[in-house]
Amino acid sequence: MNCTDISIDHPHIGLITNPYSRRNRTALADVEAAIAAHGDVRHHITPSIDAVQTALREFAEQGVNVVAINGGDGTTAQIFGALLNHSPFAKQPAVVLLPGGTTNMNAADAGMRGNLKQAVEKLCRWSAGGTCTVERLSRPILRIDGAIGQDALYGMFFGTGTIIINGIEHCTSQVHRIGLTDEIGPGVTLLRAVWGILCGDPQFTAPVDVTLRLDGQDDASQKQVAILLITSLERLFLGMRPWWGHEQQPLHSTWIEKPAQGLLRKLPGLLRGKPGTGATPGNGYFSHNIRQLELDMDTTFTIDGELYQASREHGPIRVSQGGTIEFLKIDS
Repeated sequence: MNCTDISIDHPHIGLITNPYSRRNRTALADVEAAIAAHGDVRHHITPSIDAVQTALREFAEQGVNVVAINGGDGTTAQIFGALLNHSPFAKQPAVVLLPGGTTNMNAADAGMRGNLKQAVEKLCRWSAGGTCTVERLSRPILRIDGAIGQDALYGMFFGTGTIIINGIEHCTSQVHRIGLTDEIGPGVTLLRAVWGILCGDPQFTAPVDVTLRLDGQDDASQKQVAILLITSLERLFLGMRPWWGHEQQPLHSTWIEKPAQGLLRKLPGLLRGKPGTGATPGNGYFSHNIRQLELDMDTTFTIDGELYQASREHGPIRVSQGGTIEFLKIDS
C-alpha cells in the first residue's frame, strides 16, 4: 500500500538517537548524513534522559506525530516511560523503532529490522512523501513498579531467574565482546544456557524463591522458579514465542518451577509456544496471559536487557500494562 493509506497522511517525524548505543558508535555519521539530505526529519542526539525529555518537548511544540527511536532496547524503554509517564504531546505520537542497538529485540518485533543506515533512509523517503509500505500495529507496554531506587519503569520484556539474568550477563560480557549482535548473540547465549542446564551448572540451574500473586488475587503462591518472563512482544529473538496461555489479557507470562520435569527434552516445543502434553502445572510449567503480576523476591530482574534489583524488604515488584503505543513498520 501507499504510505498515505494509514491515518498519518503527512508524517511529521522526530528522530531521537542515542549516540552510545552499539550501532551508533560506528554508524552515527551515516545517520546524520542521511538526515541532512532530507530536511523533513527533525533529529535530536540525546546522551541523557534529560536530553530525551527536551527533545520530546520540542517535537510536541513542532507538531511531530511520529517519533522514531534510534537506539537499543534500553533506549526504547526510557522513551516509552517518557511518553507514557510525562508525555508533552496532546495526542500520543506513533513510534518507529530503528535497529540502533546491540540486540534490537523490540525493533525485530514491532519495528524495523536489519541495517540501520537503510532503515534511516527508508524513514527519510517516507517523510519526503515517497511511496512506501507501512504496517501499523499496537502493543501494550509493561509498567514495572517497586524496583529499588527507581520510579516506574517501562518496557516490553521483563524477566528473572538464573537462566535469564546470568544469560544476559554472559551475553554482555562474553558474546557481544566478540561482535555477535542482533539475534545471533542471544542465540549463542541460549546454547550456553542449555549446556549449563545439561551439566547441572548452578549458574543456570539454581532456583529463585518468589512469592507470586496473579492479577490481584488475594492468595499468593510460593514458588521456586528457574525462569520467569512477562512480555508484550509477539516474538522474541530467533522468532521464539515461549508462551501458550489462552486468556484474553494483554501480557504474556511464563514461568518454570524448579525442578521442572524433562526441561531439556521439552525445550524446543516450549520455545515455539507448543509445550506438549507433559508441560503441565503439575510438572512445573505455567503460562498465562495476564493483566498484572506481583512478585516478592530478593533478586535481580531485567527490563529490556537492563538489570534492576528487587527485595522483599523494599516491597513487591508489580508488573502491569502501563499503556499502549502504536508502532509503524516502514518498508520500501
